[in-house]
Amino acid sequence: MRIPCVVATLVLLGVPLAYGKVCSERDANAADAVIDHLDSWAEVNTAYMKYGHCDAGEIAEGNSEAIARLLVDRWRDLPELDGLIKRNPPLKAFVLRHIDTTLDSRDLDRIKQLSTASCPAGMGTLCGELASAASRSQR
Repeated sequence: MRIPCVVATLVLLGVPLAYGKVCSERDANAADAVIDHLDSWAEVNTAYMKYGHCDAGEIAEGNSEAIARLLVDRWRDLPELDGLIKRNPPLKAFVLRHIDTTLDSRDLDRIKQLSTASCPAGMGTLCGELASAASRSQR
């Protein structure tokens, strides 16, 4: 009878470890402050690596908006994102997760349009995933 309780306690205590670092108030404040400066894919990658564990609520919405702005307003920089994803593959899931229902429908339409009509050479897979994420978010 005692072993299941010990196992349950260990599982519950291990939950934060399974998901990585816990977002402290200091980290959340820093993550929030960084959002206004996410004006390149390199900055998004740095913020993800430093504060990805704080990606919830208003911080997540800010990340989504920053990613939308980069995709919509600076599509020409997509090769930079592709290169960063090759060096840090989890970044792709982070970016795709932020093409979400919090975004303006015009931005989602534009992401879909750019992904299908203006995909840089050799980036078809990424463009397809971006278009799919935008479509899913519009449903």
